[in-house]
Formats: sequence, structure tokens, C-alpha cells
Amino acid sequence: MDKKKLLSAFKLDFQAADTLRATQDTKIKGWKDQYDGKPYGNEQDGKSKIVSRDIKKQDEWQHASIIDPFVSSSDIVKCNPITFEDQTAARQNELLLNTQFCRQFNRFNFMTKVTKILSREGTVIVQTGWDYEEEEVETETEIISADEYGREYISGITTVTEIVIKKNQPTATVCRNEDIFLDPTCQDDMDKCQFVIYRYETDLSSLKQDGRYKNLGKIAVDSTDGTDYLSPDDTNFKFEDNPRKKLLVHEYWGNYDVNEDGIAEPIVCAWVNDTIIRLQSNPYPDQKPPFVVASFNSIPFELYGEANAEFIGDNQKIKTAITRGIIDNMAQSNNGQKGIKKGALDVANRKKFLANQNFEYNGSANDFWDGSYNQIPGSAFDMLAMQNNEIESMTATKSFSGGISGNSLGASATGARGALDATSTRRLNIVRNIAENVVKPLLRKWMSYNGEFLNETEVIRITNEEFVEIKRDDLEGRIDIGIEVSTSEDNAAKSQELSFLLQTVGPSEDPAVRRMLMADILELMKMPDKAKKLREYQPQPDPIQQQMQQLELQLLQAKVFNEQMKGEENKVDSQLKLSRANLDASKAALISSQKDMQDLEFLKKDSGTDEQNAIERLKLTYQNELDKLVIKHESDLMKIREKTSGDLAKQDLITVNKIKEKFNLI
Repeated sequence: MDKKKLLSAFKLDFQAADTLRATQDTKIKGWKDQYDGKPYGNEQDGKSKIVSRDIKKQDEWQHASIIDPFVSSSDIVKCNPITFEDQTAARQNELLLNTQFCRQFNRFNFMTKVTKILSREGTVIVQTGWDYEEEEVETETEIISADEYGREYISGITTVTEIVIKKNQPTATVCRNEDIFLDPTCQDDMDKCQFVIYRYETDLSSLKQDGRYKNLGKIAVDSTDGTDYLSPDDTNFKFEDNPRKKLLVHEYWGNYDVNEDGIAEPIVCAWVNDTIIRLQSNPYPDQKPPFVVASFNSIPFELYGEANAEFIGDNQKIKTAITRGIIDNMAQSNNGQKGIKKGALDVANRKKFLANQNFEYNGSANDFWDGSYNQIPGSAFDMLAMQNNEIESMTATKSFSGGISGNSLGASATGARGALDATSTRRLNIVRNIAENVVKPLLRKWMSYNGEFLNETEVIRITNEEFVEIKRDDLEGRIDIGIEVSTSEDNAAKSQELSFLLQTVGPSEDPAVRRMLMADILELMKMPDKAKKLREYQPQPDPIQQQMQQLELQLLQAKVFNEQMKGEENKVDSQLKLSRANLDASKAALISSQKDMQDLEFLKKDSGTDEQNAIERLKLTYQNELDKLVIKHESDLMKIREKTSGDLAKQDLITVNKIKEKFNLI
């Protein structure tokens, strides 16, 4: 594509964004004027021109509590894995981001600048990037040679040039709102922003050292157009040499159809006047402009927000008017003047009076009059107090002068608690706004940059003893980033609850439980080193106390053994007594059985039962023998019938009948 046509299109985008930028610049200028306490323009000569600077005072009071959650801990980043496979990558990203943000990055100055610009101008814009720096270092290396037998030896020393990486880390820079021009069609969604134009000052020397810029020889240094640029400094100093003369560079980050194929590609283009010095594809892996935009008080469908001055600017004007009236009233009073009744002093005593010397006068003390300030109405101070309360309720800041109190919302404990809850809630909302809209998007960009620009392995120092090796492949993927933020009120409330729990536990509880609670309290009090020492503390017992405990333990063991022996002895006695009882019972049963047998024998003899039983047994015996003979006879009879005649059978039958008669007689 024709570069002139491309540059013309970019400048048209710049002009379109400049219209929106001009409207916002007007608002920001008004907010900054109120913040700095500049005159309102209605001042009169001879009267007070003071401007109450409540906006700046409230911001300064507020900044410390807002910045503290981001700088008070060395591990504010928590990465949670989306899936089980991301667990290792999440842990490595957490270690890496904490190291980059808390150790390799000046986060205090960064968070201070972000907070101040947010509250003063309503919008903060942060440019992310990557800082890489290397240098050539000459080192001496031994020369290893081998003899004819293959044995190695040092034959000398040579000098070798090596590349040493000095910096390889992400960066974040807070930009001036005057230098950023955003796509006016994206409304309040930065992801829909088609372009961002960044305007900044630099020089030829810096551009050449960077190495990414071309066509630098075509730049006419003396003809740089900077009429629309407001320099951040108020001096008119200019360098005379060309390498250091300031140049105004416009850098275009966005999507444009460079290849004319109907699809807009992410590109970056930088130009000075009419000379393009950089044109390439977006080098960042997310293919988005490297900018993070956040607002203090967001406005729907707008990227720019409102500053603190938008809320409390009217209150500052009212306080300014009241203060000016009070000062004018006091300035026009006759304070310090003295009046003397005519004739009270002669010429000599009048001179003494005016010279503050002892004097004599005629008349009474009422002849002398002292001037003083006019009485200020109490309604003026009530109005000032009301404005102070409203300002502090809007900014969630309680000053030493009284600030928000329970009386302002009602003279009761509930009113005081409501005021404090509202203050902490407002402050926590501001902290979360910065965490969600500035720090988290910044860290997500850093995480994607790490996967693209880090070396194959980057060793990150975690503690003095522990080193974790992070592979570049593990830094890719979507990881949920969490930031631990809490205000001083939240930490104080949690610390108080844990202290109450510690008192409830008491000294009789396990010392490990008490140490755990105490370590949590120290963490909330921003003393992580002491909390770690307390968690790792292992108490060393007193040798004498330890020996006493051992002796007490042995004594208890002896007592237990003695009681066990007594128990065993009682058990044996119990078994012996039980055996004796069983023996006595057996003897009693035996005597009873013998008596029963004797009684039974007596009864048998008395009733003839033994004789009857003998007869019955005899009958049974004969009956058995008879049955055997009958059976034998019947068998023999069958045989005889087959061999002999019936007479023999009759003779046998007679014999059987005789036997039966003999049996019956018995």
C-alpha cells in the first residue's frame, strides 16, 4: 500500500479522535484547576483571594489507604488454574508475576502515579511493553588441548566475547491523558477500540539507540511541528545539537487493512511530521494495543471517567466563599486599634501611652477603648462543618479535625457504625476498581508477554534458598488472576476477631493452635516476616522441666502398674472364690443326689418294685426265646411239610403248645 495514503488515513483518525480528546481536555483542565486551587476569576482587589483546597487535601488523605494494599505485601498475585492441567502453570505464573511486579518493578511509584491521576483527572492510561537489554562481555576461557596419547591439558587462555542479558522483563508506564487519542466509536469497551494513537516527545539519539526505527535521516529536526503539543515542563529550554533536539512522534496502534485484502490487520505505525519511521505488525502476542484504560468514576458508554473534583467541586467553592467572607470580615475590623477619651491624657502622658510606658490619666478606665475582631456568626462555622462532612462522606476520608462521626448520622452507636461501614465500603470500592481495571489487565498482558519474550528458561528468585525454574511453554494459556486487596479497616476487623478467638481459646489450648492464630494476626498487621518466624518456631523445652516431666511420667506409670497388679490380684481372688462356690454347689448337689437314690431304693423295696421288675425282665426273656422258637418252628415246619406227612407236623405242634403252657404258668 502507498505509505502516503496510509499516513493520510492515520492522520484522519488522529483528527477524529482529537475532537473527543479536546472535549475531555476541557473537563480535565477544570478538574486540575480546582485540584491545584487556582483562582476562580471572580476575585476583587482589596478582598481575600484565597481558594480552599479541599479536593487536593482529601486526595492526599485518601491515597495512603488506597495504595497500601498494593505495596504492603510481597505476594499480592494469586493465579488459579482453569483446569487440572493448568495447576503447575498457574503456580509458575504466580511466582513469576509476583517477582516481576513486586521485586523487578517500582510498584510504589507506579501505584502512586496511577492513584493520583485517577482521582485528579478521572482517567488513567497505562502503556505496557517489554524491556530487553543486552551487552557484550569479554571473558577469559581456558584452551584445552590433547597430546599424542589423547590426554587433555590446558595449553593457554583466550578471550571470548559473550552476550549477557541485563534486562528481560515487562514494563508499564503511566501516560499523560493529553497524549492519548482513543477510537471515539468504541464507547466504553476497550476490546472494541480499533486504534490508539500515542503522542510523545523524544530525540534522534534515543530513536537510533532503540534500533526499531527507520528513515531517521529523512527527518527535518528544525521543522518539527509541535504547535499542538503541551510540554510537561514549563521551561522554554531547547537543545542546540540535533541528536538531542526534541521530536514529536505519533505512534498508531490499531487495526488497518494494510494489504488491501479486505481484512484489517493489527499493526503499529510511527511517524514524525510526514516521515514514517516505523511500520510493522503488532509484535505483542495478544494482537491488541498495549494500553490499559481505567476510570475513577465510570460513565456508561464512555471510556473516560469523572474525577473527584466533579463530586466535591461545589463544596470547595462554597467553603472558599465562606472562608473569604470570614477573612474579609476580620480584615476590615478595627482589631489592634485603641481609643482615648479627650482630656484623659495630657501631652506628656499621651507620649508615654503611645510609647507603651507607664502614664497617668484623668477620669476612669472606661475612658480607654480597645478594638477587636468582629464577632463571626456561628452559622458560618456550621456551614463549614456541613460542607466538611459532605466532602468526607463522598471521599470516604476521615480527617484528624473530626471528620465523619456518629453524630453526623445520628447520636447512637448504630449511626457511628454506619458511618464507619460506609467509609470502609467506599474506600474498598476504589481499591477494587484499581485492582480490577488497572492491575489485573496489566498482569494479563504481562503473562502473555512472558510466554512470547522470555528465554527458554527463566530462573526466578523466590526466597534466599528456593529457586523455581519456569518454562516458557508453561506460561501460555488462560490463567485466572486474583489480587489480594484489603483496606486497613478490613485487616483491623479481622485482627480483632482473631484476637477475641485467641482469648476464647485460652492458655490451656494446644500451643500450635495459638501460634497459628497469632501468625494470622501478624499477617493482617503487615508483618509477614514475624508471622513466618512464628509459624516455623519450635519451642525448646527446659532440661529441668523436661526431667521433671519424665519423672512425673515414670511416677504415673508406676502407679498405673501398681493398680494393674492390684486388679490382677483381685481377679485371681475372684476366680478362687468362684471355684470354691462351684465346689460347694457340686458337693451339695452330690449329697442331694445320694439322698434321692436312697429314698428311691427305700420306695422300691417298700412297694416291691424290684421284684416286679425282675419278673418283667424274666417274662421279656422268655418271650424273646419263644419268639425265636416260633420262628424256627415255622421255618422247620415248612421244610417238614415238604418232606414228611401231616403226622409229624401234628407232633411238633403238640410240642409247641406244651412250651406255651409252660411259659404261661411262669
